[in-house]
Amino acid sequence: MSKELRSTEPVISSYQQSDGYRSHFRRWGRPEGGDVVVLLHGGISHSGWQAPLGEALTSTSDITFIAMDRRGSGLNTEARGHLLSEERELEDVTSFLRDVAGSFHRVHLAGWCFGGLVASIAAARLAAQGILSSLILVAPGFVFNERYSDVLRLSMQAVFEVVEEFGLMPDPQRAFVPVPLQPTDFTDRHQWQQFVVEDKLRLSKVTQNTLKVWYELADRSRTILADLGGLPVLAVFGNRDRLVDNERVKAMLMQHVRPAPAIESLEAHHAIQFEEPLALANLVTRFVSRLEQHHTAAPGNRPSAATSTAPLSEA
Repeated sequence: MSKELRSTEPVISSYQQSDGYRSHFRRWGRPEGGDVVVLLHGGISHSGWQAPLGEALTSTSDITFIAMDRRGSGLNTEARGHLLSEERELEDVTSFLRDVAGSFHRVHLAGWCFGGLVASIAAARLAAQGILSSLILVAPGFVFNERYSDVLRLSMQAVFEVVEEFGLMPDPQRAFVPVPLQPTDFTDRHQWQQFVVEDKLRLSKVTQNTLKVWYELADRSRTILADLGGLPVLAVFGNRDRLVDNERVKAMLMQHVRPAPAIESLEAHHAIQFEEPLALANLVTRFVSRLEQHHTAAPGNRPSAATSTAPLSEA
């Protein structure tokens, strides 16, 4: 790759998966170098939703930021809203990370909302391969609060009752299942609510198989947190999140992740990157910098618990 000056404007590129599918991604910052954060978006969103974080991170640090559009989402026009299988979803992510690792010294995998679940599984899969330097979870949706859990369950139940009642057999690749999320679930900022409403790349419906794969990934993500192989973990929560059960997720992480994760909270709703991009970028930069300092002091060693669990506000 040719070197170029750092820019807060994203470069849009694509990566060909092993089955020929082209996965698009946005990159802020240099195409090669020291540290890169690769972030996976949530269920209905896409890489463009991470622009505030990408701009904040690359304008205040030397870290490159890549937001990948997962299959069927965002800039990926083929098979919109459709996932083939749990395995295919994970292969898409891990193969892309292996490719990125050829251009950067340290790769930090991140995930927002549902993307945090996919990122955690991918991190566990790659734990023994030395590809990743850390895992960063932003408002990870391992457990939703009771309100949204009920809304999701009842909405899905109503859809499939109609399908069964009328003996319908939808095309497997037809996205007809509505996702019951509203702009107010993400933020209370009017400009960002309007952004969500007007976003033509946002998924409003998915296929029946996508829903199945989502549930499979969610179930698996809750069983692999002890299998991260000592990978340093940063988890950032929004104190006013209307979707995630923050306390239950924090308890889950503290119980299963070793060394204990660095857990931080910001005064924000679920879309932390919309409301507090600079504060979030600052937490990520401090976390990555501490890992880099440890690598410099002890080449070849993975960061220890001492460097990964102290509150970043004390760094």
